[in-house]
Amino acid sequence: MNKPAVSRRGILSASLATTAAAVPVVASSSPAGGQDAVLLDVLRRYWEAERAILAMEAGTEPPATASEYPAWESRFDGLIVDRERAIAQMADIRAMTAEGWQAKATILERCLPPRLRFPDAGLDDSEIRLALSLARDVAGGAA
Repeated sequence: MNKPAVSRRGILSASLATTAAAVPVVASSSPAGGQDAVLLDVLRRYWEAERAILAMEAGTEPPATASEYPAWESRFDGLIVDRERAIAQMADIRAMTAEGWQAKATILERCLPPRLRFPDAGLDDSEIRLALSLARDVAGGAA
């Protein structure tokens, strides 16, 4: 199996690092317990992980031989998992309001283009599932 010349993480980190300042602070205009409260909570967790990833990428990665490297790499990998989990969870939650649709669309606009650069993108990918979920939400649940 051929390894790509540029790593997936390298491409993602370059594109994400340049947009770190554009990461929104999640503030819901919906009252607590609104129709999309669960979705917006998952969205909050997504942005927490995303901001932490961007902060780590903006910093200096310790050398692979440094004693702190395993902990750094473990934290980074955990944040990637947290972000991916949030995307997958959003795909399984129906957005009921324009705010929920916008939340999903914002994540898609950010995550889908880099994901589609890889030939293994498929219908099981969280980003693709989120796009299909948003389409169903906006279409009123029609499959």
